[in-house]
Amino acid sequence: MRYVADQNSTIDEAANIAGWEIGGHNATETEHSYGDETYSRFIFSIQLKRPMLSSFVKSVLPIIVITTISLLTFFISPQNFGQRIGLGVTTLMSATAFHLSLLSGIPPIGYLTFADRMMISVYIIFLYNLSASVYIMKLVDAKKTEEATKFNSKAMKALAVLIIALIIIQMVI
Repeated sequence: MRYVADQNSTIDEAANIAGWEIGGHNATETEHSYGDETYSRFIFSIQLKRPMLSSFVKSVLPIIVITTISLLTFFISPQNFGQRIGLGVTTLMSATAFHLSLLSGIPPIGYLTFADRMMISVYIIFLYNLSASVYIMKLVDAKKTEEATKFNSKAMKALAVLIIALIIIQMVI
């Protein structure tokens, strides 16, 4: 027996997959060898994509909110470094939990998805934030409060450059 793909095959209009939009489809046939015997194989593939708005609300918006909360540390006085570090660490843990939740919604694959690249950028921002907070803490401990305030101001400006650079890198990759 040999399968022959009917190019007029379609998908039932009532078919749906929760959380996904069904795009194009393709019907093909191929032959596959199992030892000495060759068999006909029918392959019907369906392209799936996520709706843009719900994807943004479920995948991007929460991490934007978590990261924004983390970046509020730059508006906390350098003398309150305990609160700064506490806020940075707790939001990092929230981002990590969100990342794990995001990964559980897709099958394991061997390449970086948009979500993976986005989360790498977020982790870079968190590393920058916590590093700046630790340095500010060291300055305050050394009784260099004015220098800590100046560094905080410079770090905020450098943060804007870092975020723009990460956005550009995301667009290029």
